[in-house]
Amino acid sequence: MFEAFYELEATPFSRSIPTDALYMPQELTEFLNRLNYVAERQLFGVVTGDCGTGKTTILRKFSNDLDKNRFKFLYISDSKLTPRNFYRILLEQMGFAAKYNRGDAKRQLHTEIEIMKAVHGIQPVCICDECHLLSRVMLEEIRFLLNVKLDSSSGSDTNGADGSLAETPAAGLHCNPAEN
Repeated sequence: MFEAFYELEATPFSRSIPTDALYMPQELTEFLNRLNYVAERQLFGVVTGDCGTGKTTILRKFSNDLDKNRFKFLYISDSKLTPRNFYRILLEQMGFAAKYNRGDAKRQLHTEIEIMKAVHGIQPVCICDECHLLSRVMLEEIRFLLNVKLDSSSGSDTNGADGSLAETPAAGLHCNPAEN
């Protein structure tokens, strides 16, 4: 009703706004550029910001803008995430049925990512939204996942993965579009 009164084409401030119609001030454009930098270099990025600053919205834009021929966007938002479900969700988004055992699913994920990278030339970009709510066990699992390159060089990695999910350097990204 108010949309007609104010001659609006769409309801403002809804989550359904197409990403190409989002207002992108310089601060959010810079934030998006930093996300692209992290993806291009396969870094581990940490996105922080106050509630309502646009973190999830900018991640949605980032996902839509990624070159689908070069990147596979994987998104998880589950505050009660377990390691087994973590691997299941990622594998399902990649089009595979996950093995039941967590260790088997982890090795399966590494293998499928290696194939995706080597055969198709596609890099995974995994976003875990609302990570501050994850359990200590889940955070440890992510840490182990990021350390796969070191583990493989020490001989303890059994599936031949070479750091396929991420390199260990991190990039801290703070989202606050109102900050000057």
